[in-house]
Amino acid sequence: MDQNTFQDSPLPVGRTITIALVDDHEVVRQGLQTMLQREKDIEVLGQASDPTGGFELVRDLRPDIVILDIQLGGSDMDGFTLTQKIRSEYPSTGILLLTGYDSELYLTEAIKSKADGFVLKESPRMVLASAIRMICSGLCVWDTRVFYRAMGNISRQLTEPTINNRYVNEKFGAVLTDKERLVFHLLAKGYCNKDIGNQLKYTSATVKKYVYRCMKKLGVSNRTQLAVLAHNYGIN
Repeated sequence: MDQNTFQDSPLPVGRTITIALVDDHEVVRQGLQTMLQREKDIEVLGQASDPTGGFELVRDLRPDIVILDIQLGGSDMDGFTLTQKIRSEYPSTGILLLTGYDSELYLTEAIKSKADGFVLKESPRMVLASAIRMICSGLCVWDTRVFYRAMGNISRQLTEPTINNRYVNEKFGAVLTDKERLVFHLLAKGYCNKDIGNQLKYTSATVKKYVYRCMKKLGVSNRTQLAVLAHNYGIN
């Protein structure tokens, strides 16, 4: 490890680390705030329940770290997209993704989104607090149990792209209709439902119908998992 890793920390020794919380469940936000209040060197500046509010928190309060949930209900923007937006506008802000899903696909997407960390919600307070401090020291933090599976996933994509694409065509092409496949491809490109509707001249209700059908056919439980599945298998 580079000797300058810790010397280049953006925080002077002894300064309080400021945090913004973004999660669509109030009970989770309150629980995190209560948990982090027990750490003398960590202060929660504010909370938000949706991506718009989360971005405004970062813009207005400039926290050292924003802790994001990946799934943000009621919005077409998920934690990955918000990560990219924050990274683009406020590159010095640390971003820690906190999720209840033990998914290597999610961690792979977190890495691609240039997040600084990925920690499971089931992690104890000591792990979360340590992750916050490590990110403020210029390090990245990944849940080890998920990390190695994610690396295997990325390695397969790099070394066997032809096999992956053939597998995708054989597995997904057989079960999706032409219209469902179009929606699936646009999800892989990062389009939100509104943009998909504009591109295909579909109403919002029609887009949601096809997204739901794709989810059911491909065995995922939400739009975020569907988009990650499409993206990671090279469907674009």
